[in-house]
Amino acid sequence: MGILILRPDDHRGLMSFAEGAKLMQSGFEDIARSQIRLSNPRTRTNTPQGFRMSVHQGVNPSQHAACTAGRGDRVVVLPDGKQKYIGRGRPVFSLFDTDTADLLMVMIGEPRARGFEDIFCLAGYQTACTAMVGTNLMARPDARRVGVLGAGGQAMMHLAALYETRPISEVVVFSPTPAKRESFARDMQKRFGIPVRAAATTEEVLEFAEILLVCTNSNTPVLDGAMLQPGTHVTSIVHSNKEMLQSGVIQKMRQEIDDETLRRAELIVTASWEQEELDEPEVLIGAMRRGVVPRQKIREITDLINGAVSIEEVHSKRGITFFKNPGSWGIGIASLLRGFYEHARAAGKGIDLGVEGQEVLY
Repeated sequence: MGILILRPDDHRGLMSFAEGAKLMQSGFEDIARSQIRLSNPRTRTNTPQGFRMSVHQGVNPSQHAACTAGRGDRVVVLPDGKQKYIGRGRPVFSLFDTDTADLLMVMIGEPRARGFEDIFCLAGYQTACTAMVGTNLMARPDARRVGVLGAGGQAMMHLAALYETRPISEVVVFSPTPAKRESFARDMQKRFGIPVRAAATTEEVLEFAEILLVCTNSNTPVLDGAMLQPGTHVTSIVHSNKEMLQSGVIQKMRQEIDDETLRRAELIVTASWEQEELDEPEVLIGAMRRGVVPRQKIREITDLINGAVSIEEVHSKRGITFFKNPGSWGIGIASLLRGFYEHARAAGKGIDLGVEGQEVLY
């Protein structure tokens, strides 16, 4: 077999959210077991005109997979502080075999989950799968009521991924645009067969939620952490736009989560502290610099996997937990790509170039 090329329609719907979350967790488990670095932080390069290049890379030994992933997009910040993408180049993923070093596959286009092929957003599948690893490790086992802030593609994917990976009973969603939140509620209720209703205020969501998914495109806080109920778990995906600040595209760093949420959190976990240090986001690094949270309060997802943090102790106190997904999932993309590769070969998808995946040895 030669190098496999997967076009967008070739890999559309090949894997579910549940499969993706399981593979993504295998990447973090590899990191937890390893004494050496297996996943480099995501890097970004911006121009003053608003072009942004993002690159990921990682090695997932348990899946015999290594990857690089890159994409280009054009970003603007609207007067209301929301971030909007006005141009998106198709991402390109490359998969290598760690046993042979062969280039196995080049995959073009954003992954779209099985059963949710019509839902699209930038890096949505990878982001949602990572978010579910942290959410399901941190949220109380008996948590069933879900609140969602945001009603776009990321919110839909995160709710779908949560639905596929743990039992949930009811959902309440808020978006500032009534038509969007009503449409989201109708669509998600039809898909899942559980009650999903639109809320008129953020406060209504916070009073209801045992698990809160914050999936907005806002550059400013979208909730009041003082209203979170004891024992609530919060997952947030908005990260940093440091390079946009440095290139003059924006004047202020993003901050989807308010300081009070971080003050009240009994446990704060990030997918990658190294990514936080590199990107200097307002939510964690900025909060530390402002004296909102001490460094020792922030742990990594591998601490949960290794048992260095007792989540049961936090739950016994009905403590609020907070998971930050900074988009550092190079190792996870390696595991996802291996899954896409195996599914594609089994289904006869894609184009086999007939070109060997290894250069001539010398």
